Amino acid sequence: MSENNNGGRVQPIENNDNIHMYNLPTTQTNQVDRVETNKGLLDGILNIKVSEVPCFKSSMLYAVGSGMGVLAFTSLIPILRTKKFGPPDFGIWTFLGVASLSWPICDYNHRLHNKRVKLLMDAQVAEMNRKMKEKKDETEK
Repeated sequence: MSENNNGGRVQPIENNDNIHMYNLPTTQTNQVDRVETNKGLLDGILNIKVSEVPCFKSSMLYAVGSGMGVLAFTSLIPILRTKKFGPPDFGIWTFLGVASLSWPICDYNHRLHNKRVKLLMDAQVAEMNRKMKEKKDETEK
C-alpha cells in the first residue's frame, strides 16, 4: 500500500500515479508500423527483424542441436537406414518438435520475467516517493 496525492487516502500500489513509468520491450515487434501502413500481412511479416524477436535464437539453437544429435544417433543404427522413414526424417521431426515446444516456454518465461521487473521497478519508485514525502513532511514540521 502506498499513499497518493489524493487527500491522504491509502490506495493499492497499482493505482499510484508515479508507477508504470518504465516501458520494457514487448514481444510484438513493429506492431504500430504494421497497423499504420496497412499494406497487408505479407509486408508486415517481411518487416520483422529476427534479432528483435525474443527467444528466437535460443529456440533455434536448441532445435538445431537436438535435430543434429538425433540425426547423428539414428545414423548409427543400421536398421533405421533401410526403413521408409530414415535418419533425416527423425532429425527434421525432432527439430520441428523442439522448436515448437521451446519457443512458447521461453516466451512465457520472458513475459513473466518482464512482469516481475516492472513490478520491482514500480515498487522502487513508490518507495522512493514515500521517502521523499516523509522527508518533505519532516521539513514542513
